[in-house]
Amino acid sequence: VADWEPSYSPEMKEWTIEQYAQSDRVENNWMTRQLSNQLGGELTEENLQKAMEVVRTKFLVGLMTQIEPTMARFEKFFRWTYHVNPPNQEACRERLMSGGSNSNKANKKPIEEGDEAWNLLALQNNFDLELYKYIEQLFVEQDAFVTGLPDNFRNVDGTCCKCDPPTFPPEGFTCPQAVKNEG
Repeated sequence: VADWEPSYSPEMKEWTIEQYAQSDRVENNWMTRQLSNQLGGELTEENLQKAMEVVRTKFLVGLMTQIEPTMARFEKFFRWTYHVNPPNQEACRERLMSGGSNSNKANKKPIEEGDEAWNLLALQNNFDLELYKYIEQLFVEQDAFVTGLPDNFRNVDGTCCKCDPPTFPPEGFTCPQAVKNEG
C-alpha cells in the first residue's frame, strides 16, 4: 500500500508473502549485509561476526518486544528528563509506548515460526536471525550500562516550564517558546 515508496511495485500488491519470499525481490540478510559492508554475493560466518562486532561496539540496543525496559534504559543512558510539562510528557510517552506513532497493524496478519512463509523468509535471512539472537543477548548484557541509575529517571530533577510558577533546572534550562503565527 506504500505507493509513495521508491521501491513500490503495483504487481506486488497482490502477492502472498510466500510469493515474495520465493521471488528475486526478497531481501537477503539485509542487516548483516549493511553492518558487514557485504552488499552482494555470498555471506559467510565472518560477515556475521563482523556485524555482531559492529552492533556490540557501536550500538545501545533496544527491543520492540521489551519496549518499556528499552525506553527506560534509553532515558537513563542518555540522561533524558522532563522539562516542559511532566504530566503531559508522561501521558504522551504512555500513548507512544502502548500504540506507537506509525503503526500499520491493520494491514498485516501475523506469521508464526514454522509457517511456510516463516520458513521461506528464514532461508533468506539465516544470518539476520542469528544476529537478532545475539542482539537479544546483548540487550541483557547492556543493562550494566545503567546500573545504579534510579527507575523513572525521566522524572529526576524534572522541571516544568508551563507550571505556575515555572520551575527550572540548576543549569539554567530555557523553556521553549510557543511559535507565533504572524499574519
